Amino acid sequence: MSLGRVLIADDGPRIREWLRDFLTSQGYEVAAVATGDQLLDSVTTFQPNVIVVDMVMPGFSGTEVLAALRRGGRTMPVILISGHEITVREGFFGVLYKPFKLQRLADVVAAAMSHGRTTGA
Repeated sequence: MSLGRVLIADDGPRIREWLRDFLTSQGYEVAAVATGDQLLDSVTTFQPNVIVVDMVMPGFSGTEVLAALRRGGRTMPVILISGHEITVREGFFGVLYKPFKLQRLADVVAAAMSHGRTTGA
């Protein structure tokens, strides 16, 4: 039984694979895409409980993806990952700065899953 669905968007193929493999090993059902456009297309079909999105990607940035999700009425928690210290945090469930420990990702995803369940997302 899956702990929930996580959708990952990162333009780095190795990072996508690393995150997907780790979260799958933790018991999540995981889909991974390379762009913000692909993420927005996948939300309807995959129906994630939590989204993990990179800040800098071709097409849409992490903040633009979050805005598009909210405009579309999507309320699931979104976790931002970034290679640079940023000040934009509003609207994100959490922010992880690269490099981060996989256990930190697991902790934030688990907290986001619990949060999403209590808010009906």
